[in-house]
Amino acid sequence: MDPVSYLFAAYLSTVQTNVQDHVAERFGTQITPVEIEYEGVNVAFQYQLWRVRDKSVCGNLSQNLKAFSNCSLKAKELFGALCSELSKPPQQNWKHGKFRTMYCNASMSFKPTIASVSAALVGTEFEKARQTCNAATVAAMGSREPRVLRDKREKCGVYRELKFGK
Repeated sequence: MDPVSYLFAAYLSTVQTNVQDHVAERFGTQITPVEIEYEGVNVAFQYQLWRVRDKSVCGNLSQNLKAFSNCSLKAKELFGALCSELSKPPQQNWKHGKFRTMYCNASMSFKPTIASVSAALVGTEFEKARQTCNAATVAAMGSREPRVLRDKREKCGVYRELKFGK
């Protein structure tokens, strides 16, 4: 190839890359990762086509339910705060409107995971008898000791009496 052909090929490649980059940016066709620290919590998510991908929100914490729940609640607040901030007098930049729409839609549609772990409450006599029977059943598994088996029969007998009224 002669030098003029190389120069023309390089020019075409540069123009094509710039056009592709502009189109990809304008329409948001690429998956874009974002991480924002909000009130001490790192909220990570992705967006594509100028929409927050709900399943990606706090996805890096999906193995830890408590942290994931806290992060998703903060993400909901963050999307609302960004929507409010971007709804103030608009800028002339075309991205401003895209981000405002994206975060306002996310603030309306994103459903956070709400999880709390606490000790089970033992309330009624029936629930206590059921738990006692379950514990005695587990203790009697694989045991041939008469005392353990008798204890299971007695405790489960109380449970069955309450359950069936016999």
